[in-house]
Amino acid sequence: MTRAGTTAEEAGATAVPRRTGLDPVKMLFVAFGSFGVMFGVWQVVLADLRRALDVSEGPLGLAITVSVIASFPAMLAAGRVADRLGVRVLIAGGALSMACVFLAVTQIGSYGALVMTILVFLTSSGIYDVGINASAVTEERRTGRPIMSLFHAAFSAGGATGAILAGVGIAAGVPFRSLYVVVACLLAAVAALFWVAGERGRPRPASDAPAGRGSLLRNPMVVTLAIIVSLAFLGEGAMETWSSIYLRDFLGFSAVVGASGVAVFHLAMATGRATTSLIVRRLGRARTLTVAGALAAVGNVVALGTERAPLILAGFILVGVALSSVAPVALSLGGDLLPERTGQVSAMLMTIGYAGFSIGPSVIGATAELASLRLALTIVTLVGLAIIWLSTRVRENAMGEQRTTEDRAVPAA
Repeated sequence: MTRAGTTAEEAGATAVPRRTGLDPVKMLFVAFGSFGVMFGVWQVVLADLRRALDVSEGPLGLAITVSVIASFPAMLAAGRVADRLGVRVLIAGGALSMACVFLAVTQIGSYGALVMTILVFLTSSGIYDVGINASAVTEERRTGRPIMSLFHAAFSAGGATGAILAGVGIAAGVPFRSLYVVVACLLAAVAALFWVAGERGRPRPASDAPAGRGSLLRNPMVVTLAIIVSLAFLGEGAMETWSSIYLRDFLGFSAVVGASGVAVFHLAMATGRATTSLIVRRLGRARTLTVAGALAAVGNVVALGTERAPLILAGFILVGVALSSVAPVALSLGGDLLPERTGQVSAMLMTIGYAGFSIGPSVIGATAELASLRLALTIVTLVGLAIIWLSTRVRENAMGEQRTTEDRAVPAA
């Protein structure tokens, strides 16, 4: 799932230009799908890169966490770049930068080089993420159709495709570093597509209204929903980063089985995102969060409680379907808290949510180093249980009565 920390309101970005006659919605599906393919390959081949560089779980998790945190300023600055130059620069520039990173991976041979590579990679991917999400929100408003979840489903479907292709390639004897070259070519093609798509155009001016983010932290429901989003991202990051390593290195399965873990998780996320609106319509948003937490906890217990590949993959599917709905539902609830400040609430939830994604790899890597990777991955079960508990607080206040006198006194942005 892409996790942009900047909304379209903040980025002030126009939709993808259409001077060439290309459909901007189709272009964004390509952008999201390619982004997913890249991450699917990255997550599967990370086990091979880790072994080639003789890096254990602890240092690898630390490198990822530090790099995610270091990418925050670039993601925040990306919004200002979009205000001045348009989202085309972010998407094309981010894709080209990631392509260069993947080419550089073929040459690295030390942990220090790996840290720098991951840093540049996650910074570039964060900038790209801001660009495609800002454009997606603008296109959703332009078309009047609820297509945001479908864009994110395309990302997950791309992730599954990339994971499967990477696993098959490694099983067939393709050198793992060659796969980085293939992905680099794909990203370069995406960069070229968006660069020639049309003129930069003039994005609408960013609002001069004060952000007032600090005041949002005084709203207990905003904080509750932000924690829920953070937990969801922590669980997603854990599964995306460590599922292949768990299957291949901890349990000793083949590259194909290891890739299947990443693939089924992404497919489950894609399925969940494509059907979230139907589930919410039937259960309601707060109850959907409760069910999602329960399924995530049960699925992870199933996956970690056996060494039989089919059962493990079934558990990963449950976790993926469950977690896929959490962040979108929480963002929807957040938008209802202060309708006049939807952009600020969404940005707050995503920014705090990224904290979960950033600390997850380090926590799991450190626990795996001290105990075992299986024990470390039980954090996903705890994530599910925490979401269940927090969702009960949301249910009690889901209809808007949680807006306190203090919150009502906050001026609209």
